[in-house]
Amino acid sequence: MLPAALRRWLRRPKRSDPRLLSQFFFADERVTRVVAEINGLDAELDPQQYLVLLNQLHLSQAHLLAVLERIMEECIPTQRHSRDYLVKFPEELLVDNLGNHMLFAAECLLAGTFLEMEESDGAQLRPQARNLLCSLELVRTVLREQSLSQPNSYPEPVRAVLIQFDRLFAEFELSYVSSLVAVKSPDEIYRQQEIIVLFCETVERALHLGYLTQEMIDGYEPLLMFTIPRLAIISGLLIYPEGPLSLERRPEEMSRVFSPFYNLLKKIRDLLWVLSAEELCLLERSLCTAEQDDPCSPDASPAWGAAVPSGDPPAPFSLLEVPNATQPPSTCTTRLGLHGAVEDLGTDWQQGCAKGREQGQDGKSLSTGTGISHTISGVMVTSPLHSPQPLGSGPGTGVDATPSARCSELRSRYSSTKDMLHTLFVCISGVADQLQTNFASDMRSILKTVFKIVCSQAEPSEEQSGTSSRHLPEWVPDSTCSQCSACRSPFTLLRRRHHCRSCGKIFCARCSPNTAVLPHYGQTKPVRVCTHCYTTHLPPTSRCARSQ
Repeated sequence: MLPAALRRWLRRPKRSDPRLLSQFFFADERVTRVVAEINGLDAELDPQQYLVLLNQLHLSQAHLLAVLERIMEECIPTQRHSRDYLVKFPEELLVDNLGNHMLFAAECLLAGTFLEMEESDGAQLRPQARNLLCSLELVRTVLREQSLSQPNSYPEPVRAVLIQFDRLFAEFELSYVSSLVAVKSPDEIYRQQEIIVLFCETVERALHLGYLTQEMIDGYEPLLMFTIPRLAIISGLLIYPEGPLSLERRPEEMSRVFSPFYNLLKKIRDLLWVLSAEELCLLERSLCTAEQDDPCSPDASPAWGAAVPSGDPPAPFSLLEVPNATQPPSTCTTRLGLHGAVEDLGTDWQQGCAKGREQGQDGKSLSTGTGISHTISGVMVTSPLHSPQPLGSGPGTGVDATPSARCSELRSRYSSTKDMLHTLFVCISGVADQLQTNFASDMRSILKTVFKIVCSQAEPSEEQSGTSSRHLPEWVPDSTCSQCSACRSPFTLLRRRHHCRSCGKIFCARCSPNTAVLPHYGQTKPVRVCTHCYTTHLPPTSRCARSQ
């Protein structure tokens, strides 16, 4: 009878074995070896070597978790704990090595160290951290034994410990992140989905009216990051008044993105109802262009609430002088409607910015389609939102003289149509630009989803749909690669990782300076490739200019 240690050595898998349990065995062995080196080192005598070992431990643990994740996907794909709570997290937290950060946080909590949290919160999370780490040790032990005995199968005991670890990890991840940052409530997630729908409808309407082009959207034009929210404010106040910008709700019932500007949005809506269709078109076209003049400069229009000069102020856009544009009449026969006076915009703007900054910093806290068609300036638009508000009607429109008189009163406050449109331009663009400042994470997430929806879907060509089409290469995970695959230079804060779209390996910028189209992978636009693939595997027709 052979000793147990000898039997384990004889059954030891080979490093070239592609099976997941064999890969887990060596990943676990590396973690154990690095931990032993750290425990045998005096950090005070050799702090530099201690930092090197800590970095190696971080990389080896990330690799171990990556292999463990693949094992769970293969072993218990239908029994995994739900990760739907990830939509509540801020976008900047959703990184590849989030799991490794969770284990590090659990170890710190178990050791009595509370990182960036109150001691009371840490004390409540400590039992969860202890259960998670104990479960991880059990998983490592069970998988090690399984890799030495039968690396091709996952018996029921292995499945049971994996299911338990997956559940404990998900529960700790949600609890820990919720104690550190503000996570979205289910109501806020639903409101954000409403905003996504509004933005998508705004883009479709802008395409129909010719404000935007599909090429701008497919090319991810940077200006669209500001143009889409600006146009969405007009769409939400005029076209879809029952949508996410409905001012019939209380401010606390709106999305936290727009609620700080509730009073200012009411003023903007009332002034928008005064515009004719031609004036609205000019305003929207101006919002689609880059701002040319600083509204705060001395040459721009006066501050909100200030006295209006007798002369025409310079407009912040040139589209007011288009040849075919006719000066709209001063009467209100074709106005959009009116609710109340537009006054004291400056006060509402300052209050909205202040509230937005407060909520953006420490605020812890879809509509279904009806297929209703409506006409806007002679263009037919089909909306999946609530019934749109026709441009020629509104709560204040009627045959009596009161709305007309009120409309004339509002227009009399401005020296000219340019002055009125200038005020609207500054207020609408100001609110939209503040969204990018105070709610940068939310806006990135919203616009990212919008672009995924409205971008053109590449149709597979005959060549790609035939036998020559291939699947995209599998990318090497960032956590498993600490140095360039070509020059072997270690990655640092300045030397970043870049994936080659042709082979999937990771390179530094110097070893992947080229771009090429990859039609066999469905990439019709130039993408980054490494030097080896660029010079060896790609035909000259696919190569593009050297990237900068």
